Amino acid sequence: MRKSALSILPVLVFNFLTGCNEPAENIETSIITTIPFAEAKEFKLSDFVEEQKYILLSTDEDALFKRVDKLIAKNEHFYLFDHLANSGVLVFDKDGNFVQKIGDFGDGPKQLKGITDFQVGDNGEIQLLDKRNKSITIYSPEGILREQIAIQVNSGGFAQLGDKWFLAINFDHQNENLVSNQILGVFDATMELDSLYFHYAEEAFNVNLYYHAGLLSTAENKLIYHRPPNDTISIFSKDGQLANRLIIDFAENRLPEEAVNDFNIVDSYRAQDASFRYLQTPALLAGDYIVGIILSTKQEFWTYAYKISSNELYSSKVDLSQLHLKDMMLAGAYRDDKVVVSMIDPVTFSQDSKPDAYPEHVRTHLENEGSVLLLHYLKP
Repeated sequence: MRKSALSILPVLVFNFLTGCNEPAENIETSIITTIPFAEAKEFKLSDFVEEQKYILLSTDEDALFKRVDKLIAKNEHFYLFDHLANSGVLVFDKDGNFVQKIGDFGDGPKQLKGITDFQVGDNGEIQLLDKRNKSITIYSPEGILREQIAIQVNSGGFAQLGDKWFLAINFDHQNENLVSNQILGVFDATMELDSLYFHYAEEAFNVNLYYHAGLLSTAENKLIYHRPPNDTISIFSKDGQLANRLIIDFAENRLPEEAVNDFNIVDSYRAQDASFRYLQTPALLAGDYIVGIILSTKQEFWTYAYKISSNELYSSKVDLSQLHLKDMMLAGAYRDDKVVVSMIDPVTFSQDSKPDAYPEHVRTHLENEGSVLLLHYLKP
């Protein structure tokens, strides 16, 4: 049986991404874009999506998983993994049939000890980031080990764009000869350091919490870096240069810095019925859009989409008492044919207010512990 320990909000909030904000940097104001959240246009799904389709994921024994921390749609396949399980990356074909698992775990010289992130190249290669081994292991599309690339920093997230490697650098066990409290490093094709960006807040080192360095998303020769919970998304060009810093301005509702740097404080705000807002879950680059989730300490919930070319922000507040997943864009992955992919698992489906709105075969699959991918085909 496929099990999930996640309710709707934990599904959207990757448990291993709790992090702290970066302090202000000496960044040219010309590349900082501030969008007032209060001025966001209404995010109506029908304005963005022209068609939806479902893909039922296989429930074969080898294809079972407990939760999905990351989903990638590429090369007519779907790839997913669970950060807390050493089950490797599960690969499904375009129809949801299970293909294979990628990743051999153990203590051998060519084996993995734990994946913290993965990517899929345009050529179909699967790249697995092993934090404990400080390496990126590359497999062929068929699952054959090709090489292991040593990295010089303790990284929790990565991406390759063109001939550049982007590594999100964890605040602990930094390479003092290479890094000075920086968060994001850009490396060349041989893993030699090219440039460093952003810094951890000094107070982060006085807080006994696990901090993840953030994750990266690529699409159409762009890359975005986001480290929730915060209000800022960084956009990079193919040559590794910072092109834009998008700040969603929550004004007086912005999450205070002390809470950004110590997520335990957020719980005290909830107890006070405060309504501070912040970006949560890694933002996803979807062609000309950046999409994601906004939460508040009052347990409020919005979906949002930022259109890069026109500098427009769209948002929609979700009534959790009337939750209907089919009417929301809970973006998990982006496919190059302009399709945003959401995942619906049995637990989240059990909270849907309109189960009868789904086709019978989809509803039956979910009720029998299967998971479903919902494809949103974006309008031109």
